[in-house]
Amino acid sequence: MNEAGIKEETLSAKLISEAADLITAASLAVVSTGAGMSSESGVRTFRGEDGFWREYRAEDLASIEGIRRNPGLVWEWYRERLKACEELEPHAGYSALVRIQREKSILPLITQNVDGLHQKAGIKDVIELHGSLRTASCIDGCGAPCVRMTEDLFEELPPRCSCGSILRPDVVLFGEQLPHQALKRAFRLADSCDLMIVIGTSMVVYPASSIPLIALRRGVRVIEINTEETPLSSVEGTLNLRGTAGRILPEIVKVAYGV
Repeated sequence: MNEAGIKEETLSAKLISEAADLITAASLAVVSTGAGMSSESGVRTFRGEDGFWREYRAEDLASIEGIRRNPGLVWEWYRERLKACEELEPHAGYSALVRIQREKSILPLITQNVDGLHQKAGIKDVIELHGSLRTASCIDGCGAPCVRMTEDLFEELPPRCSCGSILRPDVVLFGEQLPHQALKRAFRLADSCDLMIVIGTSMVVYPASSIPLIALRRGVRVIEINTEETPLSSVEGTLNLRGTAGRILPEIVKVAYGV
């Protein structure tokens, strides 16, 4: 290994050790994840390079207006998304978060993802800012309980509520506000935590992007794990770890808690 490689490896080990120390010392660590966390497990973005749906605008498939205008088309898309997510497995980074949560007893996790991979991995106390792909409810808000998105639901498209109205997925659609209680709790956690771990988020989607900044303004350290630099990376108080969550988080856990 050349001198530059040795320095890079030493620096990486130092940052991993610092992150492990911050996590073990924290009384209330909070995790915030974005699309980069789930894409590592194979979750495709809306405009995936092999997506049949590239010919449609996002607004046509992810809005109340789009559902009412062409419910069959929209629900075909959601059926494909759900099936794709169900076939995926959480990567090693998810397992590392489960271990941290078990060691610390409490580790609230705020996510912009709707795929349910955190829950599939066994992570508890997940705050879903953009809703969930796993349930659906009445588009007209009749008050009937939400229903699980299972294959049975798609036997007839579009699926309908018990009242006869079309169902809508319980994700935040274009033009909708984020769920008030979830957002309120996320802000409250940012205002009370003593460490925040930000994973796989571009830090450009508001209001999720403001959550780590609330912690930083209070003098709280933030660990950022991302493959690319973000607006958060250069903010004082941020510990930057460049790479994938599936590689970096297990390394941190190994240093913090052993194998």
